[in-house]
Amino acid sequence: MRILKDSFIYLIGELFAKSLPFLMLPYLTRKLGPEGFGELSYYLTWLALFGIFIGLSQEGAVTRYFYFYGKKGLNTVVTAGYLYNVVISAILLLGCWFFQAEIMAYIVLATMFQSFINVQLALRQCQKQPVKYITLQIILSLTNVIFTIAALELFSEDLVAYRILAIVVANALTFFIASVVLGDLFSSKNRMTIQRLKLSALYIFSFGIPLILHQSSFFIKGQLDRLFIYEQYTKTELGIYSAGVQVATVLPIVLMALNKAIVPYYYQGLKEKKLTIQSIKKYTLFCLALCIIPAFIGYVLPISVYVWFLGEKYADSKYYVVMYLLGYGANLPYLMLVNYLFFHAKNKLIASITFISSIFYVVLMVVLGQYSIEYIPYALILSNMLMVFILWLLVNK
Repeated sequence: MRILKDSFIYLIGELFAKSLPFLMLPYLTRKLGPEGFGELSYYLTWLALFGIFIGLSQEGAVTRYFYFYGKKGLNTVVTAGYLYNVVISAILLLGCWFFQAEIMAYIVLATMFQSFINVQLALRQCQKQPVKYITLQIILSLTNVIFTIAALELFSEDLVAYRILAIVVANALTFFIASVVLGDLFSSKNRMTIQRLKLSALYIFSFGIPLILHQSSFFIKGQLDRLFIYEQYTKTELGIYSAGVQVATVLPIVLMALNKAIVPYYYQGLKEKKLTIQSIKKYTLFCLALCIIPAFIGYVLPISVYVWFLGEKYADSKYYVVMYLLGYGANLPYLMLVNYLFFHAKNKLIASITFISSIFYVVLMVVLGQYSIEYIPYALILSNMLMVFILWLLVNK
């Protein structure tokens, strides 16, 4: 009952929080037009790339530390991660200043504060506090929408830059509320010293650095296509493509919300040996059947629905919605299998699997993308299925 209750809170809260930016999608597609929306997608791809190195999977490191070592010293780990975040962000900002890259500087700032927020969210999640977790998510979404609409209505030029600047302000304000208004979750009984900060930093690096390859692989499969399309096709084509992908991202949002609720109990079941490999594989097969349903729903919806939601210039986005719902659907069996390896800290193995899958994806994307932009989604579908197949074989070992 506790799992169902928490899952319901996470799902409803996360859907509400994520639905606000999603519902803003028609506003952005119309306000920016296909060309401007394509340019925005291009810059947000850089935000995802910077997030790999600025964030360094700190939220995952904090969660695992809590489950393996408890609350003792957790504040030191969080502080060490924040210090790393500030240093690497400052270096990137100096690079932006040197190259006079104003929008890229906004991207770095947005990524820095987003990493701070992710850690705050992880602290609430590992404490099994879904209400506080969702409260922060809703605050982030609300501020993001409010500042974006205010910026785009007040200004008539450089709308893409102002959209990104709105993200910076929303992230900064949400982090301030999470860390100052709501306060720290844990009080450290041990005095924070340089030696303890060093040890905490080493822990973060030992956890996060092997996952750079893992995160980079997901960046390649989730974002690299925008950079490729930006160079090979027009901004308008990229805008239509990105709009379809954005609609399809509703599915991974739902899946991740469920995953966040289930992971604490998934780990607990493994720790108490109540969840076996046989059970995991049985659930995985069930998930494989379920993952086709969203794409089928997207297919039967008429084009008029997509035009009504996105605008008249985005009728061709339906194709990309359906294809990416199919590709994202494979995340369901993937999560069922990969959480087992995460629990056993098989980070290097996970990184190797995702790297193999991402290389396969890049080859398919480049080859198929030379013929038509419509073939690019097949790269995600086939590479995701390959990843699930490899995980299935390795879980036994």
